[in-house]
Amino acid sequence: MRGKAIASAAVVAGLMLGAAAGAAEAYEFTGTFPGGDCRKMAASIPPGQLWYGHFTGRRQSPWNIDFIEGRTADGCFRTKAECDNWLYQWRSAWQLNFWNDYCVKGWPPKARPAGPRTEVPFGQ
Repeated sequence: MRGKAIASAAVVAGLMLGAAAGAAEAYEFTGTFPGGDCRKMAASIPPGQLWYGHFTGRRQSPWNIDFIEGRTADGCFRTKAECDNWLYQWRSAWQLNFWNDYCVKGWPPKARPAGPRTEVPFGQ
């Protein structure tokens, strides 16, 4: 009986923490996927309304633990939330050195200086 009480208390605590978080986005790893084709999307959506995402990261190779492989991906999205979810998926699968990843509004994106990403949008 005591085990059920502890489990119930844990569920209640989890629900309270979830409610306290408010409207924060919570993503579930579902796997990496390509971003939208920016040129095709810009033909039907004003390019200034698109969100452009860029990711560069690394991971330990699944076929050789002594080898680190790299990957770069980019694409366009209709909303910032879609772009942020896309970045979450890539960061989850390619966990090493994802220092040059970002989502910015507008396509094509403005040139960015080399260096770690920041939460302050470039140019502001």
